[in-house]
Amino acid sequence: MSTAPASGFDLSSLIRHDTLTVDILHPITGLPTGMRVEVASADSPRYRDATRAIIEKATASAPRAGRRARQESPRDMEADALELLVACTVSWTGVLEGAKEVPLTPDNARRLFTAHPWLRRQVDEAISDRASFFEERASASSTSPATNFA
Repeated sequence: MSTAPASGFDLSSLIRHDTLTVDILHPITGLPTGMRVEVASADSPRYRDATRAIIEKATASAPRAGRRARQESPRDMEADALELLVACTVSWTGVLEGAKEVPLTPDNARRLFTAHPWLRRQVDEAISDRASFFEERASASSTSPATNFA
């Protein structure tokens, strides 16, 4: 009795990384700026913890008896999205103001992401691009299908 190989997708063929370093591009020229921002993926524990904290804060004011979450205004939703972005910014290098290095702090991240929407967009897009946080594991077996049958 022969056993045919299982068909489907081998989950162990992928390696997921919790963080990714993004080279920030100039908003006009598209050339590298020298700024690099390390971000946590949308699948990382850091992202999930930050999301949970935002949800807990949003539901804390909900009436217990009615079990209804409060309605968030667009301003609240924007603030929550910024807080999630700040929480998922792990590190940065090459971020300067007035030729001085800007240390990564929540306040600095919040301020710069608000003042420079192009920077915020690039960091936010990197976090949302789940595929960038994966790589394929090298396989000992051939990935090409068998072409001869007995």
